[in-house]
Amino acid sequence: MLHVLMISLDTALATQPHSATRRRHCAYAERAGSLTVVAYTPPGAGGVIQASPHLTILPTNSRHPLLFALDAARRAETFAASHVPVHLITTQDPFVTGLVGVWLRDRLGVPLLVQNHSYYFGNRAWLAERPLRNRALTQIGRLVRGRADFYRTVNRRERATYVNIGGELARSAVLPLGTASAQFAATIPWEQLAALRADLGLAPDDRVVLWVGYPVAFKRVPLLLRTFRRVLAAEPDARLLLVGDMAQSPDDLAALARAEGIAERTLMIGPVAHEDLPAYYALADVYAITSAYEGLPRVLFEAAAAGLPLAGMRTPGVDEAIRDWDVSPGDANGLLVPDGDTDALAAAILKLLRDPALRQRLGAQGRTHALAAYDADAYLDAWVDLWRRAVALGRRT
Repeated sequence: MLHVLMISLDTALATQPHSATRRRHCAYAERAGSLTVVAYTPPGAGGVIQASPHLTILPTNSRHPLLFALDAARRAETFAASHVPVHLITTQDPFVTGLVGVWLRDRLGVPLLVQNHSYYFGNRAWLAERPLRNRALTQIGRLVRGRADFYRTVNRRERATYVNIGGELARSAVLPLGTASAQFAATIPWEQLAALRADLGLAPDDRVVLWVGYPVAFKRVPLLLRTFRRVLAAEPDARLLLVGDMAQSPDDLAALARAEGIAERTLMIGPVAHEDLPAYYALADVYAITSAYEGLPRVLFEAAAAGLPLAGMRTPGVDEAIRDWDVSPGDANGLLVPDGDTDALAAAILKLLRDPALRQRLGAQGRTHALAAYDADAYLDAWVDLWRRAVALGRRT
């Protein structure tokens, strides 16, 4: 049996017992044997949570986010001293959780697997978001990355950066978070889709451009709104559907939609439970993304599994998930355009809306690839296999 100690910033693990995150970690734990997660929470989350026979969650109940690292280290060390020996420590990021992991690595004498779920090192766009904070985090990340015994990234770019600075290829791996599943590929009953379209106020002839996610700054949703204005000018039947908590955006997206003259053709419906998302993918015609960078966007795996063609800009992470029709038609799943070019992205979306045969071909090829490469069940096994691999390699000397 493998006992893994995970340091996480995901509050939902402790506070949302029915969430997809909790279910996924229960599955990891069952495969490994035992998983203990120290999860950031504000006060009031309670004590030890025995989420399953194999999954234990330790809320930090931190009075302030800045106290998380200290609280996490204390909770983890106290728990480890009185329970089953720990074989591996893994951290959610190479920053604050990574620092906790480095400290625990030395205290417990076990290997440390550091995760990187985005694109940080050498990313000027990320640095520009919060220059002082992110430059400080870069220094912390370099220290943590250098002390890690195993390094997991979700894209090839970050792994190459690690190897180029002297990281061992054998002690690193690229493993995106696979979320494509039969749930997204399944045919949604016509009655259910018709009811959803009616609830959303979609006319039978409306053609839907979909976006799903958290509209934080690097997602560049305002850029998508500007793009859609160009789409709408050429195709008045187009609708833009935004799914997610728009309150997380640094911009007033409703005001921007009004300023662009697209408010009446733009739907912002708020967050949707993950298990309900397949119906929204099923009613769409095209999935569009305008992020400045990504780790590897799992929404694209889900959209592809649902048979949607993808349209995006050639940016880090996105360019690894979208295989461009103009470059490799035999296995393409969408269209890529130069970064920042809203005219080109609008033209790509229009091309997909106007060409049903192309939509169908890209959707079919994308679904086949997504279900093969990013299958949700296969991912569970692959991630736990990385834990075993890291334990077998042991600590670096």
